[in-house]
Amino acid sequence: MRRIGCTSACVISISLLAACSGAGPGAPPGAMAPTSVAPDTCPTSKIYVADYGKSDVEVYPQGVNTPAPCRKVKTSVSNPEAIYVDTKGTLYVANYSTSNVTEYAHGGGSPVLTVPTSAAPYDIFVGHDGTLYVAEPALYQVAEYAAGATSPSKTLTISGGAYGVATDNHNNLYVSYLSNIDGVSHVEKFPPGSSTGTDLGFTVPFAGELKLDKANDIIIGDRNDNVIDIFPPGATMPSRTIATAGKPVYFCLDKTETYLYVSGQFDAQVFDYQTGASVTTISSGLQDPSGEAASPPAPY
Repeated sequence: MRRIGCTSACVISISLLAACSGAGPGAPPGAMAPTSVAPDTCPTSKIYVADYGKSDVEVYPQGVNTPAPCRKVKTSVSNPEAIYVDTKGTLYVANYSTSNVTEYAHGGGSPVLTVPTSAAPYDIFVGHDGTLYVAEPALYQVAEYAAGATSPSKTLTISGGAYGVATDNHNNLYVSYLSNIDGVSHVEKFPPGSSTGTDLGFTVPFAGELKLDKANDIIIGDRNDNVIDIFPPGATMPSRTIATAGKPVYFCLDKTETYLYVSGQFDAQVFDYQTGASVTTISSGLQDPSGEAASPPAPY
């Protein structure tokens, strides 16, 4: 089930340049690097944005005024949905059309590993122990792969279509899914190694992926109401809500949890995570943005 996306204008504020940590010199405006570009063409702090329509992943420097992509990854990328970047800089891409997850070494343009999935992958996440979690909504399941494996070590049965997966700082797994029972999205929490989850007691009309911040607040997109809700641990009502331009299915935090990057219906939006204020948008080089990932990643 795809969300609709398109592009918009891109204006990055100078305040973002001052606030982002770890940003280095980026490519000059308008530069479009080939997939074989060396990893130091982009700065240390980057934002990856998958493009479903173009079947590639565009890479942008953080903290640069009106950034153009400083490189892209295209080989073996096929209608990407979610993406993820781990602490080693490995890029993971969930390819919807080819039902697989491709992995790219830091700065690499060709996959070093291809993981076949049982159905089209919608969301992916890599835990602290290297486990790859793949949400497969068509089969009502989440598949778990050990690091480097191409066959799942475990498959979790979910009571509906799983659209989001993430772990917290204790490696508990959280799954957002559209329930077969009441038709709204729930979140279940699975302790490490467990096949049985606990419903966290709140719902949203229709969720995409979810993330956790360093306080273990659950960040979840509501594509029906065009908002992102933040639920503190144990809460059944959000403590705050961030309004977006439309259908916030995919998003990510930067490492310092200063900025929230959201792929919506029109572009990739940037918000101040603490205040919810809109900072800017990113659209250069994008046609139909989907998954987003920050490098270095946030500490969820």
